[in-house]
Amino acid sequence: MLGFRFIRAIGVIRGLIFMKPSANHISPFRPLPFLGNPHVQTIVGSYFRGPIPPLPVRLSTVRLTDGDQLVLYDSKPPGWCPGGVMALLVHGLGGSHRSTYEQRLAALLLPHGIRVVRMDMRGAARGLPLARGTYNGGCSEDIRAVVAELRCWDPAARVVLVGFSLGGNIVLKLAGEAAARPVPGLEAVAALNPPIDLEACSRLIGLPENRIYDRHFAQLLVQQVHRQRRFFPDLPPIHLPPEPTLWEFDDLFTAPRGGFRNALDYYRRCSSAPLVPAIQVPALLMTARDDPFVAAEPFERLPSRPNIAVRIEAHGGHLGYVGRDGRGRYRWAEPRLAEWIVETMMKDE
Repeated sequence: MLGFRFIRAIGVIRGLIFMKPSANHISPFRPLPFLGNPHVQTIVGSYFRGPIPPLPVRLSTVRLTDGDQLVLYDSKPPGWCPGGVMALLVHGLGGSHRSTYEQRLAALLLPHGIRVVRMDMRGAARGLPLARGTYNGGCSEDIRAVVAELRCWDPAARVVLVGFSLGGNIVLKLAGEAAARPVPGLEAVAALNPPIDLEACSRLIGLPENRIYDRHFAQLLVQQVHRQRRFFPDLPPIHLPPEPTLWEFDDLFTAPRGGFRNALDYYRRCSSAPLVPAIQVPALLMTARDDPFVAAEPFERLPSRPNIAVRIEAHGGHLGYVGRDGRGRYRWAEPRLAEWIVETMMKDE
């Protein structure tokens, strides 16, 4: 019996190591045994990194109109040719280019000849000393500037935007705005667990059972603000409670720094849900009904559009999706994103 279990364990490890992306259909997500609880999915998904091969990276920066700079991490696959596909990955709240969901997706896309660019939004990771400003759920103009930079690298590049959590709201917002103000080169957009209704999500994360997440993200943001002040001591002082909630942080810091009246004004003006129906390129929105702090109801209210796929899984938590995909992998979401990107962007090649 022990020998059988050992052999089975080796098989599991081999399946995790030798990950290969596939364009075949991936069945609906099913959590691993004993991992069905959304909080378990969210927490295990955050800490279970899994094997990620080293990624080739070239660093560069893009200067924004106000003087702030963003850091880009460019991973070019062997044999990549001008006019090919570029995937711009946008991290979530408290994340960066180092976020494991971005690394996993990049590792899946590169073998298909897709060039992957990860970015640090204002004040994140290496971008901390390069930006006096901070990012928020509505900073789509920063993403627009990065796409323009990618097109400077290659004027014929075909760009797909991929956002995770808060980054998903931002890329969907930009894709919707592109109906009135086109984004040259933008051909598709995908978002995983995006908070498309920021007000509803803020109320959800504020519930007592989700207080652990509220406290966690608020602390991350407060720490980031204090680190930023070390590089820019002339910035206006901040006045926050000892342990602010996310709503309080957004009301006292995010909103005034971003030019909004208060947290509610920020949430309502920056939510992507009203703009999603205007998206004209192929779009994929994926979320989980049991996500502890991204409300599923706004996805159900989106009008049906032939170019927009909305997928609501019963389980998965927030960016968790720890479960088999039928081919030996134990992270369901990133292979699904890679599959859709390859099918959407490479079908004519």
